[in-house]
Amino acid sequence: MRALIAALALLPVAASAQYLYPTPAENISEPGLYVEDPFIVEYRKKFFAVFRGDFATFEAGMTEIEAMVEADPNDARALVWRGNGRMVRAGILFLQDKAEEARQLLSQSRADMDRAVSISPEDPNIYMMRAATLLLIHQRFPREWSDEALYATLEMDALNFVGHIGWHRLPRTSIHLRGEALASLAIAQRELGKWEESKLNWRRLMMLNRGTRYEAKAAQDLAATQAAQGRPSGQ
Repeated sequence: MRALIAALALLPVAASAQYLYPTPAENISEPGLYVEDPFIVEYRKKFFAVFRGDFATFEAGMTEIEAMVEADPNDARALVWRGNGRMVRAGILFLQDKAEEARQLLSQSRADMDRAVSISPEDPNIYMMRAATLLLIHQRFPREWSDEALYATLEMDALNFVGHIGWHRLPRTSIHLRGEALASLAIAQRELGKWEESKLNWRRLMMLNRGTRYEAKAAQDLAATQAAQGRPSGQ
């Protein structure tokens, strides 16, 4: 069990922190640009307690979410969190060498999240929760488990969020928020073979986050994208 907890601790500690974990200063946006649903904040705390080894808090939160879905199968907020929770459980199974069970649970996770977005397609709290979970799947599971549809969905969610904020207002969001949105977009486009779009968005991320950790990390990813583009297919 100690080994499992240690392995889980290597995962990100918050669903909104896939690319870089933010400092308080990096989380400050201009008031009114984007308001996160308190429901999302509440269940992020409960679910991601698991990455500190607190399985009881995660399971209690998951039980609450499952009860909400049982009571109302069209509760988009509960559905997207059940999808996220199933991803967390899949990660635990994968760390226990139960790969096939983990892969099946990931399929259920994605189905939950897709249904949630279909119910509330205009709610950025829903589709960005899906995007954050898909990015975790990309980062923490075997590459062959992430198909083209995953990256197409990730690209769409990131583009929808940027469209919701507006390119002209994006610089007024927090360093973390614009960094995560543009990193998600660039990663999805890279994996889809949209090399020029990916490189453009790495450069946008660098430009909008000059002098920050995000600029330095994006520069590394831009270089890696350029190198990957130059490699023959299949390497």
